[in-house]
Amino acid sequence: MYISNSLVLTLQGIGINDNAGRLCYKNIVTSGVISATSEVVGFPITNAANPATWAGWEAVDTAAQTITIENPLRNNIDYLGIARHNLAQAGLTVQIKFDGVQVQAPQEVMDTQALLFLFEEATPEVVEIVIAGASNPAKLAVIYVGESTRLERNIYVGHTPINYGRDRNVINGVSQSGEWVGEVTLNETLSTSVNLQNLTPTWYRETLDPFFKQNPRNPCFWAWRPGGYPTEVSYCWVEGNPRPVNQRANGMMSIDWKFRGIA
Repeated sequence: MYISNSLVLTLQGIGINDNAGRLCYKNIVTSGVISATSEVVGFPITNAANPATWAGWEAVDTAAQTITIENPLRNNIDYLGIARHNLAQAGLTVQIKFDGVQVQAPQEVMDTQALLFLFEEATPEVVEIVIAGASNPAKLAVIYVGESTRLERNIYVGHTPINYGRDRNVINGVSQSGEWVGEVTLNETLSTSVNLQNLTPTWYRETLDPFFKQNPRNPCFWAWRPGGYPTEVSYCWVEGNPRPVNQRANGMMSIDWKFRGIA
C-alpha cells in the first residue's frame, strides 16, 4: 500500500500533508477508455474496469508495459488506485504520467494487494501507468482513477487501521495425541469500523451520503489518515446499511459503518 507525495501541478516534490480520511470511489475507468501495451487472451485490460477482483489483466511478457486511461471529459482526478496485483516484485517500478508529464517517479511496490496514489487535483486528458523491470509478467485486477472524497472530520482515537484488522477463517491441525501439526487458512479478509461525529448537515447530505446511496454499491479505496499513516490503505466495501443520526439540536449528524477489504 503506497500513497504518493508528488504534487501534480507544480512537480517540485512538495508533499501532500492531509490527514483527512479519503474515500476513493468515484471512478472514470470504463472498458471504453482503457488500453494496455499487451494482454493475455482471456485477461484483457478491460477487466481492470470491473470492480470485481476475481478476474483481471495480465501482460504477455516481462517487457515494460504502459496502461493508458483516457479522460476526454476532463474530469477532476486526484487519486489512482490499483488492487489485487503482483507488482511487488524486486526491481519492478510503477510510474504515473498525466498528459505525458511525470507526476509519480518510478517507485518500487512494497505491498501485494492495494496501492493508492494521491495527487493534487488535475484534469489530464490522458493518464498513463508505466510498469517496468518485472521479473514475472505483470498482473492486476482493478484500476480506479478519479476524484476522492475527503472526510469532514479527521479520525483519531478508537479506530483500527484496516490493515491491522485481520480476519482469518482457519482450520487448526491437532493430531489425535494432541500434537500441533499446522494451520490451514480457508480465507482471509481485513475489516474495520469508522465512526464520524459532528458532521455538518449540508456536508453529510451533499458529500458523504452519495457514497452510501450508490446502487449497486461498489468497493472503494480507503485511507484513514493519509498524511500520518500513508501506507494504511485498502480496497474495501461497506457492510450492512449505515444510517446517519441527528446528533445535536443544531443539525449536526453522526454516522458509523463497517468496512471489509481484500487481504
